[in-house]
Parts: sequence; structure tokens; C-alpha cells
Amino acid sequence: MASRHSTSGTTTRRSTAARFTGILLGIGIAGFIDETLFHQLLQWHTFYWATDQHGRILSDGLFHAASTIVLLWGTYRLWNREPDSYRTHMVIGGILLGGGGFNAYDGIVQHLILHLHLVNEGVCASPQSGDNSILTCPADLPYEVVWIVLSLVMVGGGIALSRRDAHAESS
Repeated sequence: MASRHSTSGTTTRRSTAARFTGILLGIGIAGFIDETLFHQLLQWHTFYWATDQHGRILSDGLFHAASTIVLLWGTYRLWNREPDSYRTHMVIGGILLGGGGFNAYDGIVQHLILHLHLVNEGVCASPQSGDNSILTCPADLPYEVVWIVLSLVMVGGGIALSRRDAHAESS
């Protein structure tokens, strides 16, 4: 009975470690995609819009550095794990949880509550006014809805994969 309990405890610790590693990777990947695609290539928004050009570039650079550090931390954890200690579904579930959670936080808190930026400030009447919110730029609303819905779908997928893996471990 004691060996079964210790095996179960080890399995739980490994699942938690795999999920946490996936979450770190998901946050880092989502941050990388957000910074590269939406900030730099499409130039739809910056991390903090209500400042001058120097402040926008600085805020984007700090955001990019932070998301890269999180991505490298997750990669380090994945690289230095014991062989066969992480189940693939648990890591992928964590990636979906991390990426979806990051984007949901970004959409709900940073876009809708704090008004740091919108998904596509280019559709606003005065995108450089620094006063962009859903109330002053309703043309961004479809972008916000898609952003948040896709984020929540990712979170749901991550939860489903994690539960599937947890169910498989208990069988």
C-alpha cells in the first residue's frame, strides 16, 4: 500500500511539473506571437499606447524581454526533466492553458479594464490619442471578441487535455 501511495504521489508531482512547464511555454509562446505578429509585423498595437514613441518602443521591448525569459524558463524545464517523466498531453494541455490564460488576461484586463491597448488600434478614429478603449473605438470590438473567444477556447482545450491525462493516470 505504501509503494502504491508513493507511486501515485510521484505521478501527481510529475503531472504538476509537466503542466507548469507547459504553462510557462504557453505564456512565452503567446507573448512571442503577440509581440512579433501584432506589435511588430502588423503594428496593430503596442504594450502601452498612452505615451510617446520612445515609451511605446520601450514598453514593447520590456514585454518582449519578459515573455522571452518565461519561454526560456519553460524550455529549460522541459530540457532538464528526467527522461519519460512528462506526459505529452499534460505539457500540451499546459501550453494551451498558459497561452490561452495569457491572452484572456491580456484581452480582459489590459484591453477592457485598464485600457493599456486594444487588439487593433489602427481601426480607431485617432489611434495615437492614447485614450483608446472599447467606448471610444467601437470598431475594435470584433477584434476583441475574437481575441477573447479564441483565448477561452485554448483554456478549455488545455483543461480537457489535462483532465484526459489525469483520467488516464488514475486508470
